[in-house]
Amino acid sequence: MLDQLVESSSHRKETARRGGFMLSTLVVVCSVFLSGILWSLFAKDLKMGEDDLEISTLVAPVPMPEDAPRQPEPVAKMEKQEQSQKVVETTRQANIMRIDESPNVSAEISTVPNTQKARPNGNFKISEGLELEAQGLNSATRGGENNVGGVGVGLAESSQPMPVEKLKIKETPPPPPLTKEIPKPPVNAKKSLGVINGKATNLVKPTYSPAALAVRAAGEVNVQVTIDEKGNVISANAVSGHVLLRPSAETAARASKFNPTLLSLQPVKVTGLIVYKFAPK
Repeated sequence: MLDQLVESSSHRKETARRGGFMLSTLVVVCSVFLSGILWSLFAKDLKMGEDDLEISTLVAPVPMPEDAPRQPEPVAKMEKQEQSQKVVETTRQANIMRIDESPNVSAEISTVPNTQKARPNGNFKISEGLELEAQGLNSATRGGENNVGGVGVGLAESSQPMPVEKLKIKETPPPPPLTKEIPKPPVNAKKSLGVINGKATNLVKPTYSPAALAVRAAGEVNVQVTIDEKGNVISANAVSGHVLLRPSAETAARASKFNPTLLSLQPVKVTGLIVYKFAPK
């Protein structure tokens, strides 16, 4: 009984080998199929024919209509028609002098343009209508705003010139003469006066400092000062003298007052020297 038992074993290797074979076969078949499709697309000639699509042979030209003869333009009607008429007497709108006549001398100058004709040599009459010539056709123009057509009725006048409206021109006064300013002579910024003790209006006396009294300092102290245009001391600097006496001498010099110094009638800055003499009591 034991001789007829069937022993089962694993078939994984055979299954894997069979699956790989089928997959390879499928890939090869798909590749061949796609290659055939692509080759058929590129091998197909998709060009359009060039012989049968010539535009000039397929499309006939459109016949152009012939230009119609231009119709004559209507003649514009003149608003003011001048009819030829026989004129018996010359007419003028105003009594204007002729060019060959000597004009009247007048101080006024007219700037208004004249729109009327000059008076003729013979007889004429004043009319508000057209200016007509006795021999010839009506070739004049209308003048004025309230003119009436036709020949107006008027009286014959003498050939004396009529006054023409003139425009007065105002004379402008001449401009005043220009006055040229005389430049002032240049002045020096500073002028040295030397010792100026006698020119002071208020010469302040210096005081003895306790240190100077202790050592009994004495002697002269020269202070260099600068005085402005108003006579005030704007700077003071001791140039010689005892060291303990210089500060009090500079303080007294700054508080002093002087008369302004004039140069060409102009106040100027000056420099000078103030001499202080110290003597202990």
